[in-house]
Amino acid sequence: MHYIIDGHNLIGKMPDISLKDPNDEVRLVLRLKSWVAESKQRQVTLFFDGGVPGGTVNRLSSRNLKVIFAPSGQTADSLIIRHLKKLKNPGGYTLVTSDREIIRVAQAQRIRFLQSEQFIERMGFVFAEPKTEKEGEKETAVPPAKPTDPKISEAEIQEWLDLFGPVPERPKTRPKAPPPPAPTTPSEPPKKPARLRVVKDDEQDQLEADEVEAWLKLFRSRGK
Repeated sequence: MHYIIDGHNLIGKMPDISLKDPNDEVRLVLRLKSWVAESKQRQVTLFFDGGVPGGTVNRLSSRNLKVIFAPSGQTADSLIIRHLKKLKNPGGYTLVTSDREIIRVAQAQRIRFLQSEQFIERMGFVFAEPKTEKEGEKETAVPPAKPTDPKISEAEIQEWLDLFGPVPERPKTRPKAPPPPAPTTPSEPPKKPARLRVVKDDEQDQLEADEVEAWLKLFRSRGK
C-alpha cells in the first residue's frame, strides 16, 4: 500500500513529537523509515510545508520513502491535492491527514483515507484508556504499546543541518559581573618615632674636656 502523508498535520497529532521542535520533520522521517522497513509492501510519499527551495529532498528520502517540501509561495495541502488528482490507480493509495478539504478531494477521487489519529494508532500509539484484564479477583491494567523511537544519529543530524542550515542558538544570558570595589587610599604605615642620636664631633669632645678640667681646678683650690 502506498501512503500519502500530510507531514505537519500528522506531527500535530503525535504525542511525542511537537511542531515546536526544530527537528520535528527529521524525527518524523526517521519514525516513518522504521515503520516502512517493517513491511516491503509499504511505501510513503511525505509532504511538508516551508521547504527551501522546495521539491524532493533526496538526502532524506529512501527507496520506499519520498520526502517533498512545498516551495516558497505554496503549501503542502495544495501539493497533496494536485498529487491526488493525478493518481492513475487510486485504489492503491491511502491518504493520511485530518484536513477536511484534502479528505473531500480524496473522497471525490475514490481514494481511501485515514485521519492522522487513526494512522497513529496503527503505528502503535494508543489514545484510548488502557483496557483491563481480570487476573483472578484482581484487575490489572494492560499498558499501551510503546512506540519505537529510533535514535537520531550524528550523521543524520548533520545531514539535516547541511540541508536546512544550523538551528539558531538562543542567546544565553550571562550573570552580570559585580561592580568593581571603589578604590581605597592605602593607609600610611604608622611612622616610627625618630630615634634621638647624640652626635659628637671634635668640638663637643673638646668642650667636655675643658669643663672637666675646670671642675678639677675648682676642687683643688678648695682643698688647699
